Amino acid sequence: MPVSAEMLEGRYKKVRAFLEEQGLGALIVYSPPAQHQWGQTGHVAYLSGWANLNRLVDSAVVVPLDGPPALLFAGLPMMIDQIVDDSPMKDLRLVQGVDPNAVSMARPAGASAGSGPRTFAGETLALVREREVFGKSIGVVGVENMSVPFYEALSNELGEDLKRVDDIVAELRSVKAPEEVELLRHASHLGDLGFQAMVEAAKPGMRGIEIVAEGERVVRRGGADHAKFWMASGPPTTVEEMRLDLKPHERVLQDGDFMGFGSYIVYKGYWSHGMRAGTLGKPSDYLEKVAKITRDAIDAGIAVIKPGAPAGGIAKAIREKAAESGWQLQGGRAGHGNGLDYSERPIPSEANQTPLQAGNTIVIHPAFQPPGAETTVWVPIGDHIHVTPDGPEFLMEFPRTPFLAGLPAV
Repeated sequence: MPVSAEMLEGRYKKVRAFLEEQGLGALIVYSPPAQHQWGQTGHVAYLSGWANLNRLVDSAVVVPLDGPPALLFAGLPMMIDQIVDDSPMKDLRLVQGVDPNAVSMARPAGASAGSGPRTFAGETLALVREREVFGKSIGVVGVENMSVPFYEALSNELGEDLKRVDDIVAELRSVKAPEEVELLRHASHLGDLGFQAMVEAAKPGMRGIEIVAEGERVVRRGGADHAKFWMASGPPTTVEEMRLDLKPHERVLQDGDFMGFGSYIVYKGYWSHGMRAGTLGKPSDYLEKVAKITRDAIDAGIAVIKPGAPAGGIAKAIREKAAESGWQLQGGRAGHGNGLDYSERPIPSEANQTPLQAGNTIVIHPAFQPPGAETTVWVPIGDHIHVTPDGPEFLMEFPRTPFLAGLPAV
C-alpha cells in the first residue's frame, strides 16, 4: 500500500487525539501476519504502509501520546529491507516472537536481560520511556485477532497498565481516503477481468477447477497479491436445489448448467469481493426470473445508501423487498465493509444503526432463502459499493444480469 509520511501522520494525529481523550499514554495496535487473510490483518498496514504478504509475522504499531510511533515486528533482520521498500516509518524495532514456532529472533538461552531483542511489551515500555510519557495506561486494539499467548504475554508484563479500549483504528479505517478508493477500484477491476476470463473459457466437458484457474491466472497476471475464485454449478438447475461449493470444483460441466462464481481479490493490500451467476451454453428463463427478484431486492438496499443513513437500513430494505416475492434474507446482514481486510466496518446488519459516511466501501452480497427451501442459500450478486457524498458508486463493472458462458468469442 503506497502511503506517504504525511498521510500516516494525519492518521497518527487522530489516534493521539483519542489517547488524549481517554487519558492514555500510548496505543498498541496489533495485527497478525498478512498471510492470515480471512481475519483482521489491516491495522498495522493502515498505520505503517506495510500491507503486503512479506508481513508474515506478528507485528504492532505503538503510537505514543507524544513523539513518533514505532513499528514492532517479530521476525528476522532481513525484513527491515522489505519494510523500508513499502513504509515511510523510521522507527523499526525487531522484537521477540511469542510463538516458539514462528520465524523470529530470540534471546539466547542464559543471556542477560539487557541483551538480545526485547518482547513486544518490553519494547513498548522502552518506547514510552524514550518519549517521556509517564504515569499513564497503555491501550491495546486488534485483540479480536490476537492469540491468547500473545495477549497473556502483554498482560503479564504490563499488568494493570494495559487497557482494552474501543477500536479507534477500525473506526478510522472505515472511511477511505481517495488514494485508497483508487486501489479498491483497481482490485474490483481485476475481479471483473477474472469473471470475464471464466465466462469466455467455460465449455461443456471442462471441470470447474479448470474454469476457475482461468480467472485466477488473469487476475494474478494483472498484479494481484492474492486471487481466489469459488464456483458452484448444476444440474440441478433450480436455485432451490443448488448450494454454494467452496471446495475445489471437480464436477464436469454440461450444456445448460447453472454457474455461480465468487471472487476474492487483493491488490496492494486492498480487497475486492464479488459474486455473479449465469448459465453455460444456453439462457434460462427461470434464472432470469429469480435473478430479477433478488436483484430488485438488492437494488432496494443499494438505493438507501447515502451519508447519514443507518448502515442497517440496507439490510432492512433488502429483506422487505425480497419478502414481497416470498424470499427471505438469511443471516440478518447483507454483506460487510471491505478495504484492507475482507470484512471490516461498516457492517450492513439490520441491527447496526451507525450512520454511513462518505468514504465507506461495502460489499453488498445478501444470502437469500427461496420460498419453500429451508436449507438452501443463494447469493446471485455481490457488488462492491463506494459511498460517495451523492450516494452509491459501483466499483465493479461486470454485468449484474445473468451471464451466458461458453459462447464463441466475437
